Amino acid sequence: MNKLIKITLLNLCIFSSALHAQVTLTWQNHTQSYPQAIRLTEALVPLMQSAYGNSDDTADGFSSNNISNIYWPAAALYETQASKVAPLQAQRQRLLEKLSTLHQRFANDDRALLSAIDQLTQVVNSWQLGKRSPIKIDLDLARIQPPKNPLLTDGDYTLSAKPRSNKIFITGAVNQTQVVAHQAYQDVSHYVPASARIDKANQDYVYVIQADGRVIFAPTAYWNKQHQEVMPGSLLFVPFNTSLFHPELAEVNDLVVSLAKNRLL
Repeated sequence: MNKLIKITLLNLCIFSSALHAQVTLTWQNHTQSYPQAIRLTEALVPLMQSAYGNSDDTADGFSSNNISNIYWPAAALYETQASKVAPLQAQRQRLLEKLSTLHQRFANDDRALLSAIDQLTQVVNSWQLGKRSPIKIDLDLARIQPPKNPLLTDGDYTLSAKPRSNKIFITGAVNQTQVVAHQAYQDVSHYVPASARIDKANQDYVYVIQADGRVIFAPTAYWNKQHQEVMPGSLLFVPFNTSLFHPELAEVNDLVVSLAKNRLL
């Protein structure tokens, strides 16, 4: 009996907490606030109404044509309140300190490595960070499949939902950080051939941070190559080759991948 009472009280506390939650959702410079926890679809519809304006084309108040161009496989929801972003900012600061130390160490030694470090530093500094939610965002699926329509609890959220990109971003241990055109069905090695990598790059693998949030450590050398396609809008990070002489490069690789997963697209 006491156990049942405790469970009931716990459920009441959770329910009460949800009722008093403050949820803020931002998309395309439009922000909606809700005084309590809210389902994903209930939050998205008025947000998109405010972005596109009212329309009589659909019962939801905006034309289906307005969202038909959204590339839902790459849509993402980020938690952007200070408590979620602070750990990511700390990771970025640690990475920048590591890169600065490497810059000083190789300033008069390896010009290619120095250039790659400087370019990567600029890239990392440019990222807007937020904790990416594992929730797969798809408005159509959320309407018909309850598991795809999660409850947004107390916090600040930013939605990334854009048309399909035609670009691939390449950075890391490469001669030149660059944005290249996405090519359907191409293997990852097509985008980062050996000629694009510096001597201190890992010549056998590339990190693929797919636009849908997945991270794949893709083999690209002739001896281990497996066909791995890249989603449009993805980031390719060529890791630095680690060794007993440069163990700090392993941490640089790990920090870059961790932050790249949580950069706002």
